[in-house]
Amino acid sequence: MKKLASLISKLFIVYYQIIYGKKVEFGKNIIVNHKLKIKGQGKLLIADNANLWAYEEPNRFYFYDKEAIIQIGQNSRLNGLTCHSEKSIQIGENCLIGSAIIMDTDFHTFSDKEHILYGNPKTKPVQIGNNVWICGQSVILKGCEIGEKSVIGFRAVVSKSFPANVVIAGNPARIVKSK
Repeated sequence: MKKLASLISKLFIVYYQIIYGKKVEFGKNIIVNHKLKIKGQGKLLIADNANLWAYEEPNRFYFYDKEAIIQIGQNSRLNGLTCHSEKSIQIGENCLIGSAIIMDTDFHTFSDKEHILYGNPKTKPVQIGNNVWICGQSVILKGCEIGEKSVIGFRAVVSKSFPANVVIAGNPARIVKSK
């Protein structure tokens, strides 16, 4: 069964390289299926041994600037992740991420009340440390840094940075346990 999954992954990687060209760089031994969606002009970098085999929801990567970059660290596993990037999203090594949303931008501004869809949205990079587990339906907003070996609980809304070795949960997210 592993050989079949490996063969399927290799075929999809070739397919994605044809479809997306230089917008995506695959490391070695990547596992991926037909549920990978990339839109916009930024760049997706996937390190060695990453697993993007999505089951229900596809892994989606949206870029809002040609300089935007999303990096996925070695040995990380994504299942139904959605990333919105205008600047930079970095996911560390050995991360486990369910159907979460990570965004580094507001998309639009409310400074001009007559034209809320226009203006200069605020953008700040997002950085996820190594060995972080992000549970399903969590949202991580612009400017957040999550320390290594942390856990973000189901449906948490993270709007600020947190240190390493903590369990984060709630809306707004807060530390519920230190390891």
